Amino acid sequence: MRNSFTLVLVVVLVTALPACNAANAPTPDTQATVNAAIAATGTSQAGVQATVDAAVKATTAAPKPTLATVATVTAVAPTPGVAPQAPTVAPMPTPMDYVTMSEEELAALIDQAVAKAVVSTQQSSAATTSATTDGTVTQQEAAALVAYAANADQAIAYAEELIDAYYGLYADLATETLAVLQAIDQDLAAMEDSMAALDATLTEIDKALSQGLAVAEQTLAQLDTAAKNATDKAAQAQAKARNWAKSLPADLDKRAAAALAVKPTQIASNRQGAILSAFDYLDAVRQAMGDNKITATELTQIAQLGANASAGLKTLGGPSLQVSGSIDKLTGQLARGQVPQAKAGLGSLEASLGARPPRPRP
Repeated sequence: MRNSFTLVLVVVLVTALPACNAANAPTPDTQATVNAAIAATGTSQAGVQATVDAAVKATTAAPKPTLATVATVTAVAPTPGVAPQAPTVAPMPTPMDYVTMSEEELAALIDQAVAKAVVSTQQSSAATTSATTDGTVTQQEAAALVAYAANADQAIAYAEELIDAYYGLYADLATETLAVLQAIDQDLAAMEDSMAALDATLTEIDKALSQGLAVAEQTLAQLDTAAKNATDKAAQAQAKARNWAKSLPADLDKRAAAALAVKPTQIASNRQGAILSAFDYLDAVRQAMGDNKITATELTQIAQLGANASAGLKTLGGPSLQVSGSIDKLTGQLARGQVPQAKAGLGSLEASLGARPPRPRP
C-alpha cells in the first residue's frame, strides 16, 4: 500500500468535515457528550502510541538494542460505538548505517520494528471494527481509518526495510534462523496487502459519501474482512518474531562453537612460518570484511587459517606471541556476526605480531 491516496484522502476528508457536520449539527448537550467520548478515546490512544513509541525508542537512540531487552507491546481497542480519532503518526526513524551494527543488534531492531508494525496494524483493525459497529461509516470515521492504515503501512515498511538489510548482511551465515525470518517477512507482506485492501475500500466509501449515497453493506463487509485478515497475520508475525528473537542467541553460540572447533591442518615448522601463518589469517579476515559481511565460505577459510595460526604460535611463538586467545576471539566474533567488533580488534592483534617477516623463497 504505497500510493498517494492516503495523504490526499486525509486532506480532502478533513477539509470537508466542517461543511458536512454543519447541516446536521447536534444540540449543545449532545455535542458535549460526543466531545467527552472522543476526548476519552483520544487519551486512550495517546497512551497506546506512547507505549508503542517507547518499545521502538532504541531504533534511533543509544545504546544499541539487544535481544535481552526487547519490549513487548499490545494494542488497545478503541471504545466501541465512538468515532475513532486519527492516531498520532510517528515519524519514520532516521536511516541507519546497518553495517555498524552486529547481527544480534540488527535482529533486536527487527524484533522491535515488527512489534510496532503488529500494534499499528491491530490499532487499524480495531478502529475499523469500532467504526462499522453501527452499520455505517461517516466521513470523520473514514478520515481516521485512512490515518490508521497509513500509520500501519509505514511501520510495516520499516520492518521490511530492516529485514532486507539483515538478508543482505547475514543471509549466507544465518541458515538455521533464516526460514523463520522469511516467514515473518511473508506475514508482513500479507499485513501490507490487508492495509491496501482497506485503502481501496475506503476509496469506495469516500466516493459514495461524496455523492450523498449510503455506504453499501457489502462495502462494510469488505472493510471488516480486510481488518480481520490484518489482525490474524499480525498475531502470526508477532508469535514468530518472539520465537526468532529467543532462538537466535543459541544459534549464534552454535555457529561460533563450530568455527572454533576446527582442527589445524597445516602447522608451521619454525617461528617465522608461525608468524606468517598469523598474518595469512589477518589478511583473510581483512579481505572478508571488505564488504562488511562474512559469507559461509569466508568463515570456513578464516576458521581453518585461525586454527593453523594458533597451533603454530602456541608451539613456536614464544612468550611474546601467545595470541591464540585473540585469534579465537576474532574468529568467534566473525562467526557471531559481530563484524564491527572484529574490525575494532583487528589492529590490536596485528600490532602484537610485530613486523611482518619476509616469506622464504621457494
